Amino acid sequence: MKQIGQANRRVLATDEWLRVRECDDVYAIGDCATINQRKVMEDISEIFRVADKDKSGTLTVKEIQDVLDDIYVRYPQVQLYLKSKQMNGIADLVRSAKGDAEKESVELNIEEFKKALSLVDSQVKFLPATAQVASQQGQYLARCFNKMKDAEEHPEGPIRIRGEGRHRFRPFRYRHLGQFAPLGGEQTAAQLPGDWISIGHSTQWLWYSVYATKQISWRTRALVVSDWTRRFIFGRDSSCI
Repeated sequence: MKQIGQANRRVLATDEWLRVRECDDVYAIGDCATINQRKVMEDISEIFRVADKDKSGTLTVKEIQDVLDDIYVRYPQVQLYLKSKQMNGIADLVRSAKGDAEKESVELNIEEFKKALSLVDSQVKFLPATAQVASQQGQYLARCFNKMKDAEEHPEGPIRIRGEGRHRFRPFRYRHLGQFAPLGGEQTAAQLPGDWISIGHSTQWLWYSVYATKQISWRTRALVVSDWTRRFIFGRDSSCI
């Protein structure tokens, strides 16, 4: 593992596009891999260079906003940090770092820019090793592979901070769709987006419907539903225990 720059023996470290680090054209998903999100402070000088288009040595709020969408895509922790601090945008972060929240025209040098973004990497998140994550990663890679040739000519990703042009694809982003936890006695607890929580028999039926729709074929769905039906009518089969 150390020969290919992998320090963890239990999982493979990948970048935000699910490529195994130090291994070209090798990808890893699911619980065998973990995404190492690039830190803002690792690229802070390059971000400053890209944003400083007039080469003045300082950045205005407008110059930062011109590359802000690409920064949000490449470094999602920036947007998470702004939300955690209840800031309306990058302008609030810049002005608070400058110590002059009333001034509309703020310019930052490289050291002030570093200070403004010094804490955003605290919002870097690691994904749980769940089937939901692996499923979304698989769908993401399938889409990327199918569009690989077209993306070579028409890249859709953010600008390259270290290099020229744009990345072929947008980085993988996990979308949490909720989770279920069986409680026994034909009852289930569900947590869905929006902090909506439900517990009881009706939630168990919701789990049944979600589980059945996630099967990969109609044959598998039919077998799963038939097993449930036999269990409801005849009880659990304990003959093999």
